[in-house]
This record gives sequence, C-alpha cells and structure tokens, in this order.
Amino acid sequence: MRPRGTVAALLFVALAGCGSSGKTTTRPEDAGSHDDVATRHDAASDAAASRDARTHDARSSDSARDAPTDAPPPPCGTRTGMRGFTHRSVTVAGLHRTYLIYLPAAPDPKTPLPFVFVFHGYTMSGLEMSDITQYSALADSEGIGLAFPDGETGADSFGDPWNVENPGQMVCGYGNDVSATGNDFAFIDAMKSDVALDQCLDTAHLYSTGFSMGAYFTEHIGCYRSDMRAIAPHSGGTLADLSSCTTGHVPIILFHGTADPVIDDACDDPTVTPDTGFPPAATLWAAKNGCQSTYTTVPMDSDAGGTGQCYVYDGCPADGQVELCTFNGMVHCWAGGTPTDAGPGGGAAACPTYARATAREWSFFKQYAW
Repeated sequence: MRPRGTVAALLFVALAGCGSSGKTTTRPEDAGSHDDVATRHDAASDAAASRDARTHDARSSDSARDAPTDAPPPPCGTRTGMRGFTHRSVTVAGLHRTYLIYLPAAPDPKTPLPFVFVFHGYTMSGLEMSDITQYSALADSEGIGLAFPDGETGADSFGDPWNVENPGQMVCGYGNDVSATGNDFAFIDAMKSDVALDQCLDTAHLYSTGFSMGAYFTEHIGCYRSDMRAIAPHSGGTLADLSSCTTGHVPIILFHGTADPVIDDACDDPTVTPDTGFPPAATLWAAKNGCQSTYTTVPMDSDAGGTGQCYVYDGCPADGQVELCTFNGMVHCWAGGTPTDAGPGGGAAACPTYARATAREWSFFKQYAW
C-alpha cells in the first residue's frame, strides 16, 4: 500500500490540475430553532453574496431531536421556516458533522418529497458539490429535496472524507488509501431524521450520488443500504467482488471521464483493460442485478460540445437497470458541472463542456427507479 501522505498529496495535486483541459446526540433546545440556521437564497443576481453568507456568516444548528429509542418519531413536516438552503450540524458517534440541506419553497411540507444525497470528493465540501452540480435548480423544477453533507473531518479538509469499505475489504484505485473510519451510515440516518421535521420524505424515492470519494461512498451505500432506491456514482470505483452486498437489485448509472488521471476509468469501464484484481464496476453491478453481460452502446449528445457514450446493459430486471456513461477526453471532474471558487477543488472538479451528469442521473432515477 502506498504511504498515506503521498497518496493524499497525489490526489490533491491531480485534482487541482484538472481544470486546465450509530447513536446520534443532539441539543434538544436547538431542535426546531430557525435563528441558528443560515438560509441561502440561490438567485443568480446575489450568488456572490450568497456564497459569502454560506461560507462566513452561516451558523450551524444541532437540529435533530434526541428522543428515546422506543419513542415514535415526531410528526414529519411540522417545523417551519427552513426552506431553501440551510446549513446544519449534528453529533453522530462522537463526531461533529456538518451538512447543507436544500428544500424547495413550493411543496407542502406534509407532502412526501423525493430526496437525493450528494456526496463530495476528497478535499471538497457539500457547498462545492451544490455549486458544481446545480442540483438546486433541478430540485425547484422537479420538486425534490437535497442533502450536501461534508466529510468526516469537515469541509475542504485533507482528512479522509467517507468510510467506503468494511474491514478487510479493498476498492479499486486510490479509494483504499483515503477511506475514513467513522459511522457515515448513522450520519445519513441523522440527516433523514432531521430533515423529516421540515419536510415529509418520500421514502420510496431516496437516492444517492457522489463524485470521486463520494462516488466510492455512493457504491458502498448501494451495496449495504436498502433504503436507497438507486445510486449514481461519478468518477469512482467499488469492491473487487459484490457478493458481500446485503442489498437486492439496485438501479445504478455510473459516470467516468476516459482521461481521468486520478481514478482510472478502468475502475468502471468494461471497454478498457481492467485494473489487476478489480473487474469494472459496471460489469460487477450488472452481474449483481441479474443483467446480461452484454450492453447496447448509445451515443451521447451534448449541446456543450463534449462527446461521450452510454453503455446500457441488456436484459436487466425492472428493478436493476445498469448504465455507464463515459466522456471522451474528460479528466477528473463532474460532467457538465459549473466551476466554483468555493474551496480548493471547486473549479477543477467541474467540466462544463460535456453533457450534464446531474440531469442525466435524475432522468435515470425517474425512468428506472420510480
């Protein structure tokens, strides 16, 4: 295994160069409080002021309730005032965790809302993923809620962000070397419990997506959490063998650039020579979901100018479609992403001249996981 400091430096340098091409503890007195939560307005005219507010002036709130374990959950959609962007925090398994929530203003808080968890990459933050993916605009038009969590050591940190493998496991590529050790699944549960106070969740339509280390974690979620209806990892990898997974069929759409210098596209793509000991993730998920080993290649149109193709696996069951989209010549970045100056990796982690992964994955969710 490579020295961890060397790996961390390599990942950061490579990312920076891309732009050139379970018990939850809370403070009950803060539950339901609006004064300790800063809300971001996302209008284009005040984007700069909004970013400053989120970065410098936002105050966090430990806003989930500390109820007895045998008590029923509080009614959903009863807390008012937390619409748009709110910055929040909670203590999970002894760690202080932070996250950004977006709830569109229009839906009735009592109406169950589909929800997407968006996980960032190494040295990044939930704020950067919000700006890069522009998921909030889609949330307004489609009526969905969003969570943009920060990794275990906080936003824009050089610490390991997500726990992407169980003891004794390894994942394809550099993901092994920056895997965290905390309880990220408990963190997901805490976020779900918190946001449910503001908005009833459509528990049949919960989804996860992520970039780089967030993509590794997204596949970890798909392997072990049955509450997620579908997943969409971007520029990541997974285990060499998915037989240990405890989930059933999980619809999945994967994304990867063919010129990724950080996470080899071989970790996902069956059309290139695989990494030693690690079959491509698309092949593994196709087998797990009961698809055929063959696929249909569909050219990807892009108004932005970049080219690519999607490999749609044949014979998948209705609840287990597998698709991989690759982008020709694209490096380690979110396809169709919006560059941002929020954090050290923001500008480099977006490639705007390709088809938008955000829109494509949401379309996949609606077509195959609804």
